[in-house]
Amino acid sequence: MSKVSIAIITPSLGFGGSERVSAQVSVFLEKEGHQVSIFAAYPDYLYKHGGQYTYLGMKKDSFFKPVQMLVAFFKLRTAFIKTPFDFVIDFRSRRIFWIEMLYSAAIYPLAKHIIPTVHLALLQNYIPKPWKVFRKVYLQYPAIVSVSDTIASQLRQYGFINAICIKNAVDFKWIKLQQNNPIEFDKPFILTAGRMDDDIKQVDHIMYAYSQSSLPSQGIHLVILGDGNKRLVYERIKNVLPFPEMIHFKGFQQNPFPYFAKAQFFVSASRFEGFPMVLIESLACGTPVISYDCPTGPKEIVKHEQNGLLVEYQNQQALCQAIDRLSSDDQLQKQCSLNAKKSIVNLDAENIQNQWAELIFQTLQRQ
Repeated sequence: MSKVSIAIITPSLGFGGSERVSAQVSVFLEKEGHQVSIFAAYPDYLYKHGGQYTYLGMKKDSFFKPVQMLVAFFKLRTAFIKTPFDFVIDFRSRRIFWIEMLYSAAIYPLAKHIIPTVHLALLQNYIPKPWKVFRKVYLQYPAIVSVSDTIASQLRQYGFINAICIKNAVDFKWIKLQQNNPIEFDKPFILTAGRMDDDIKQVDHIMYAYSQSSLPSQGIHLVILGDGNKRLVYERIKNVLPFPEMIHFKGFQQNPFPYFAKAQFFVSASRFEGFPMVLIESLACGTPVISYDCPTGPKEIVKHEQNGLLVEYQNQQALCQAIDRLSSDDQLQKQCSLNAKKSIVNLDAENIQNQWAELIFQTLQRQ
């Protein structure tokens, strides 16, 4: 296959699932021999990436955000004029009409092929309304890449017939190297993790369910990884619950895999997901999972009673019962642990890399 120049646009290289996937894809495409450039709006920089990195200058807490957005826009446009890219893969949320009109008129035309990505079931976050206008634009692109089969199906139902699915990858070899590091916690525990900048992860649901379960009385703790604006709110909630001393906030961990590996199981209570990395990374460590059956994502990962438990969406009592069940049923927990890794072998990094390579190849074949 001929080698091409590829620009990846991402919010940042830190603290989020889509950000991690954008870094991952840049590594995949550089391994394929392509010339990769990655443009990040914000300065967070944690994930290993491929290609050349450019920070576009935005800051999250700035009072001059509209000005910064325009400066970042023109910095990106200048880079695209200087280097005419064959492909642009866009990992941004794209919900503001006038910004996307600017991109469609002044940045995207500078590249040959545009591939937008969609990472949540909240389609309005990735395709600005009115969809009638942007459907015509997006149908000109070789593909809209979603991270789950359900999201791709939803997009096609709305007339975006070029929607496909390439799921998030898991690097088993790298995780195996990382998961054996020591952690500063020596008690039995269950785990949850996620960014706390909003209420999408619903950490409070997990704390409520845990505090009503039998686990605290058995000496099994709840460990919470992650950080964000709502962490203080969650910590205040913890302090009014029974057994607050059994709930531990450990903040953001650059290497969370030792926690995944040592936990009895992982719990997710998200309102929305795309294809949650925390679930597949927990399974990659051989650790079962419990998850709300939220609109997209978990049901494509969690095989009920095989590698974990799916729980009725937003049912905190059912979540509490699932926590008790998986903790107390040794046979079920052992079975789910044994099935964990093999249940996601299709997500191996090499397989997902091949899918991205095939998308590039097929697009070039059609031009």
